[in-house]
Amino acid sequence: MEIAEAFSVSNPYRSAYQDGIRAIIAARRREIDLIREQTATPLDVAQNREVWRNRLRELLGWPLNCPCEGIPELQICEEKRYGAHARFLRLQIQVLPGLPFYGILFLPDAQGPLPLIIAQHGGGGTPELTADMHGENNYNHMTARLLDRGCAVFAPQLLLWEENSHYPGIPSYSLPNERGKLNAQLRQAGGGIAALEVFALTRALDALSALSILSRDRVGMIGLSYGGFYTQLLAALDTRIRAAATCAFFNSRYAYCWDDFAWKDAGSVMLDAEICALIAPRALCVHVGRNDHVFSVDTALNELERLKPFFAEARAERQLKIIVSDADHRLTQNGEEIDFLLSHLQSTGVSAGR
Repeated sequence: MEIAEAFSVSNPYRSAYQDGIRAIIAARRREIDLIREQTATPLDVAQNREVWRNRLRELLGWPLNCPCEGIPELQICEEKRYGAHARFLRLQIQVLPGLPFYGILFLPDAQGPLPLIIAQHGGGGTPELTADMHGENNYNHMTARLLDRGCAVFAPQLLLWEENSHYPGIPSYSLPNERGKLNAQLRQAGGGIAALEVFALTRALDALSALSILSRDRVGMIGLSYGGFYTQLLAALDTRIRAAATCAFFNSRYAYCWDDFAWKDAGSVMLDAEICALIAPRALCVHVGRNDHVFSVDTALNELERLKPFFAEARAERQLKIIVSDADHRLTQNGEEIDFLLSHLQSTGVSAGR
């Protein structure tokens, strides 16, 4: 027997079901906020920072929660000049058996040991993009500016390039990117893409720290957008990062609960404020833009208010710099984040004369 009925007749039931899911999520968030606020207090985080680092590793999962030993193999695949006063090395680092992690090490023509800055691209990005090798963009000459200040720069490649870009300043690399699919598969294996890539960054730092031209004591990191995401996580977990700058990312994870930004039970354990609290008493710069078209400045400012007491409890108020600019989704035009990093790394101030 056939019963003819318009599709829309039962849509109110479907809508009510979806609205109900939203409602129970909102109610559950109120519950887990209380749990997080009662456990991840500024005092407890300050007194038990390593415990909380381990909790973050467990949240992210494999391979961050597994021990690793030795120095990964580093292979120099290509060496070229970068302008008149620097050179670059294309590297592959075996961060896990069968996993060659790609990045570019830029070196100014200066005597070592040099301060090392990890310059992390964002969504749609590549190491080459941060270094103006594919034209100008919203990184505002990140790599070149750091080289001008006498720093070595390591620009790693994360699984974030655009196969077919529709965004100004972001090239199409005509190379498939299966980040979402691989993230799901990594979750089945006990981790996720964020855990794997933070692990890769950590192991890359192990390999780079063995190079005599680089200083082990003056290591910083700066990242834009997704690069800010990875800057926050790596600096929270790896205390070799003495100073960090996260640009156009720090925000409410309730407002921006993207698949690779969310982990089971994260809301009851730690969100952006608690993660960045693990950077204290080391130096942290957070830059948010009033005209950011990706992440709202209002929700970012609310989360920053939650972060401040953690640095205060660590007696590190001066180590936290907050920049609220009129920028869109980009670094500041005057390089204020870079000035902050180098002031805390006690850069030698060597100029490459660019």
